[in-house]
Amino acid sequence: MIIFVFCVACSSNSTDLTFAELEAAGFKKEQQQYFQLVGATNAWSGRWANEDIEIYTFDDPDLENAPFYKSIKVNTNDSRWADKCVHRNVVLLSNGEQACKRLYKL
Repeated sequence: MIIFVFCVACSSNSTDLTFAELEAAGFKKEQQQYFQLVGATNAWSGRWANEDIEIYTFDDPDLENAPFYKSIKVNTNDSRWADKCVHRNVVLLSNGEQACKRLYKL
C-alpha cells in the first residue's frame, strides 16, 4: 500500500513542467522574479517566440482560479501583458500571443 501511494505521488509530479523543459523548448531566461510574493515555486522573465514573458511555476493544481492569475490584467492601458495562460503547473504572461501557443504544445 505504501508503495502504491508513493508511485501515485511520483506520477502526478511527472506532469509538472520544469524550467529545463521550457528552455529546451526555446525559452531564454533573463532574470529571476520574486516568485515567493505570489506563492509560486519559481519564476523567470525572459524571451520566447520573440515575446517578452514571465513564467511562474506553482504547486497549486487550480491555477486558473488562483488569486495571482485572476489579478493579472491583459490588453488594458495599465498592463504590459497582451496574453496570459495556464498549462499544467505553469502560469505564463506575455506581451504577444505566440508564447502561450508554444506552452500548450508541451
